Amino acid sequence: MNGRVRQALLNLTLLAFTVAVFAGFLEVALRVAFAHSLDFSMEMWKYAVALKQPVDDPRLSFVHRPNRSAFLMGVPFAINSAGLRDREFQREKPAGVRRIVWLGDSTTVGWGVPLEGTAPKILERELDAAGGRFEVLNCGVGNYDTVQEVEQYLTIDRAFQPDQVILEYFINDAEPVPHERHAGVAGHSYLAAFAISRFDGALRLAGMRPQWRDYYSALYRDGSPGFEAAKEALGRLADATARDGAGLLVAILPELHQINGTYPFEAEQAKVKDYLAARKIRTLDLLPCLRGHGPESGLWVTPADAHPNAKANTLIAACVKDNVRADEHP
Repeated sequence: MNGRVRQALLNLTLLAFTVAVFAGFLEVALRVAFAHSLDFSMEMWKYAVALKQPVDDPRLSFVHRPNRSAFLMGVPFAINSAGLRDREFQREKPAGVRRIVWLGDSTTVGWGVPLEGTAPKILERELDAAGGRFEVLNCGVGNYDTVQEVEQYLTIDRAFQPDQVILEYFINDAEPVPHERHAGVAGHSYLAAFAISRFDGALRLAGMRPQWRDYYSALYRDGSPGFEAAKEALGRLADATARDGAGLLVAILPELHQINGTYPFEAEQAKVKDYLAARKIRTLDLLPCLRGHGPESGLWVTPADAHPNAKANTLIAACVKDNVRADEHP
């Protein structure tokens, strides 16, 4: 090996070592910076790594890891032994208790709010205060769509013997079921997650990724496989709850960026309502309950994250409470 080749190898080794040290420094710095952050992308990634696990059922793809906890989006986030973000419940319904299972995604699970500030827990307190004994189980899982929510009910939540099932439908519930993979070494790297999230943001700013309005609207084009799957899942849920003797209510949650004026997804929401009406599934539009309460941002978790905050969840719970049928919950 001549001197020139040897020097080149030494230079490459030194460069690789320098890059590795710098990457290690950045990894540590990002772990410190994002230990307790309100950065939506990084917190969602931490949620997936810490609290989700893949499953073989293609209609579920992933579930919560039982008995795990993390600190996410500024609040503690604990999962019970059944995989729910809630306290423990025995499977067999106690005598004299009216039980409600509330299905949904991150808007239901309570992204960015404490457990007691979620709509299911607020509803539980309001129903108890009105008389009787109620349990409202928070069965929300972040990033779920309707197919996953229904499959979770059929395979997991149904065993809790609910008297009432509420499915909270959100505009992105017509997405196809994602494929969850086990995270490798890179999947646990803050540096990799940060780089990917910022690259994705740059693509959106450059117009190389669809903006949220265009993306959501596209989910409801005629023949969209995701929306067709969502409708089929809602039908299966209606059939299952009817067999179980449980009431079913689908509460449609609006996208909270623009609700005080003309709502941009009226046409898409109408398609959901039309299907539910054809199946004679009770439906609650939450838009009138949420608009007119000040600026839309006053209902958001943060100025950059339009998930419902505690104020919005209080309004949602009040609207649901007023629409619980008397013969299902005396």
